[in-house]
This record gives sequence, C-alpha cells and structure tokens, in this order.
Amino acid sequence: MNIIFMGTPDFAVPSLKLLAAQNNIVAVFSQPPRPNGRGMKTIETPIQTMAKKLHLKSMTPHSLKSDDVFEEYTKLKPDIVVVVAYGLILPEKYLKVPKYGCINGHASLLPRWRGAAPIQRAIEAGDTSSGSCIMIMEKGMDTGPILLSKKIDIDRYDTSKVLHDKLSHVTATILIDAIKGYTKGLLSPIDQSLTGIKYAQKIEKIESQIDWYLAAEHICNKVRAFNPFPGTYTKGPNGLIKIIAAQASDNTHDCAPGTILLVNKIISVACGNKTTLEIKEIQKPGKNIISASAYLTGTKLSVGDKFGN
Repeated sequence: MNIIFMGTPDFAVPSLKLLAAQNNIVAVFSQPPRPNGRGMKTIETPIQTMAKKLHLKSMTPHSLKSDDVFEEYTKLKPDIVVVVAYGLILPEKYLKVPKYGCINGHASLLPRWRGAAPIQRAIEAGDTSSGSCIMIMEKGMDTGPILLSKKIDIDRYDTSKVLHDKLSHVTATILIDAIKGYTKGLLSPIDQSLTGIKYAQKIEKIESQIDWYLAAEHICNKVRAFNPFPGTYTKGPNGLIKIIAAQASDNTHDCAPGTILLVNKIISVACGNKTTLEIKEIQKPGKNIISASAYLTGTKLSVGDKFGN
C-alpha cells in the first residue's frame, strides 16, 4: 500500500521502521528542524533523521494550512495516512483524501488520557496500567473509533522515559496488525466509551516545582512522571536542586511540609498529610546526577532545614 507517515519524536521511530519494512512509504511528514541545546543549533527531528536513513521522501512544513502543502499531499495519492506523535493537527480536509482515511497511534487506553501528554499524566495520576490505541482519526482530538489496543502494566518505578520506550514498541507492533486487519475488512472500528474520559493537558513549566503540601505518594509519582523532562525541582538551603528519584516512606511526622527529617544516606522530607518522602538521587544545576548520599558528602544539610519557597 501507499502510505504517508506523519510523526516527529523518538516515540514514532519504531512505527516508521516497521511500516517501511512492509509497505511503500510515499512520504514522511515531520515538524521542521528547530534550534535546540546550549548552542541553539538547528537539529532535525528523529523522524526526519530516520526517513533519510531509509531513503524516504521527507517533508517538514511549518503548517498544514497552506494550499501548496495540501496540493502536494493529495498528489501523493496515499491509500492510508499513519500519524504517530506528529504534533500538528490535521485539518479535516486531509482526513478525507486517503482511501482508508487517517489512523493514529496514541500512547494511552482511550478515552483515558486524550491529548498531549498521556504518558506523563498516567504516571502522575498513579495509574497502574497504560497501553496503546490505534484509532481512526476524525475532527475531534483523540475522539475517533478504536481499531486495536493493547494494555500493559506500569511498574512501580517506571519513569516516563521507561514507559515511553515500552509504548513506542507496543504502538509499532499493533499498528502493523491494525492496518492489515482494517484494510482487509477483518477489523471494525469500535466507538470510544463516553465514560472515563480524561484529558492529558500539556505539561507547563510551573508544574516542575514541588509542592511539599502534597502527599508523598503524589510527589513520588510526579518525580517519575516528569523524569527526564521537564524534571521536578525544589529550593533548598543550598540553592535549587532537581530530584531525580524518590520514594514514599511509611514513616509519619508532625512537622511542616518541606521540613528535612533525616540526612543519612537518604534525605527524608516531610510532606502533606503527615507523609514522608525519601530522596534517592539529586542533580544540581549543570551537574551530573548523584546519589543523595554523595550530595550530603559535599553539601551541608541539617535536620530541621526546609525545602520549598
């Protein structure tokens, strides 16, 4: 089949590789290269890089609203369009061009976690399972009927990076099965449930700062969810630190949230609802990740000091 693939980040790479091995990819759409890193060098997207390695036609329009872009899109005469983490909304007229329409690989079990950050929001909410869905695209955001889905467990210590990598491969695998089944008439789309709808809003920078009045388990989930990006930060007696790894403790306290309770290999901090968080790994601005124990070796921190504003 003639397929247009639309994707941008690392998450979409396994899907493109599997599709290209079995189908004719007539073009790959990706968001355009943008300045990134300390030197603000213009860096192409992971999908653009993979498209070059596979010797595929690559397109990086800034917008899909241009008549010229749409005209080129229609000239490609795709049988089906596959979208995985593209990052641009397809205008409705794009959905009507392919014979089999447009399908989307999404990293959640819809209708839970529609939207921009399903992996992070699932971990932040304390979900114990997640998965991937292949859906038929329609005008609404992640509202289309489901062709195929697969559920996986979220392990207790999974970060968003770990879950991201798991789901990128799950998505690629079921995407292949969904396309074969759908185009051969063996799979029928099933409408999403009208109950259990949850939206995964884009993560805002302000969310990175830890609120010590939250329960320890909630903070722990947030640390995992925002690892590696955008990270979770707190102010301390010795400046800003990024908390890389932590876990909730069974210990209780009667101190103000943010109060440091213990400094012995780990850093134990008072949280809301009399709960306690144990910090395991830390990163100072511009420095490498180190254990809490190593941090305490080089930094003076005492019981009774406070984290927070």
